[in-house]
Amino acid sequence: MAKVIESTAGIFNGKIGGIVYYQVGGKTYVRKAPPKQTKAQKKNVSPLKKLYQNKMTLTQSYLKPLTKAIAFGFQEFENGARRPFHACVSYTLNNCFVSDGLKFAIDPSLFKISQGSLLPPENAKAEKVEDGIEISWNNDSQTSNAKPWDKAFIVLHNPERNLATYIMLGNDRSSKSQFIPLASKKLNSNWHVYLAFSQEQSHNGKMLVSDSVYLGCL
Repeated sequence: MAKVIESTAGIFNGKIGGIVYYQVGGKTYVRKAPPKQTKAQKKNVSPLKKLYQNKMTLTQSYLKPLTKAIAFGFQEFENGARRPFHACVSYTLNNCFVSDGLKFAIDPSLFKISQGSLLPPENAKAEKVEDGIEISWNNDSQTSNAKPWDKAFIVLHNPERNLATYIMLGNDRSSKSQFIPLASKKLNSNWHVYLAFSQEQSHNGKMLVSDSVYLGCL
């Protein structure tokens, strides 16, 4: 992969010969176009490659309703053409699958909606109450790089129905809790709950994000 610093020919986008030009964050990158495969090559796929392709398809489908949350949760991994979504895909493929013989699936308890260098939540819990979901955690604001004003980042995910709801900048770490109101129809669904924290850096405007913790299925 290469980055085009400037070009007198204007902005390139798409395939030109054996090179693919594409835009990421207002910058142009280039990569070599994959070679065309014959019908025989497409048919004669090794079992290992077929397994990888199936896992990639399942991963892409699983992450689809979470794209905005992933962009926030994996932002520390953004680097040039590598986007937060790419980092999440890689983590999911390598860490979140469980198998039973030839069958495999993503285990929500192994999944992470965020990864980063900030101190993660301590002793976090979630429970369904009458009008929504109540999440609580310890106030460990003076530990490591945690601050009282760290913001809660909460994601509810229902992979069976491809639904997700999230709060990116919730209550402070020092508040020790966050209530998420849900309409009765949503409240009756099963939600996998994840909690992380974020911290804005005043000197550069960037955000530190913690690893998410899984709080169960409610």
